[in-house]
Amino acid sequence: GEALPCRDRPVIYERYCWLMLVLFKPWKHAFDLRVPGASWSETLSSFCLVHPEWVARMNNMQLLHECRDSHDD
Repeated sequence: GEALPCRDRPVIYERYCWLMLVLFKPWKHAFDLRVPGASWSETLSSFCLVHPEWVARMNNMQLLHECRDSHDD
């Protein structure tokens, strides 16, 4: 399957935010993920403020991308 997106690419940042919310935010229905009118990035920022315990996991996922990028250089 596809690799998880990295958060440092502006073109796919909204997709990254959506995926992190799908993975870490409890939800039952798709509309539980964000309030209408909010962007995915706004919603993820708010979620991270309330649930800092998940931020370390997201940072570790980003670190894997950075390690791969350093290895490729």
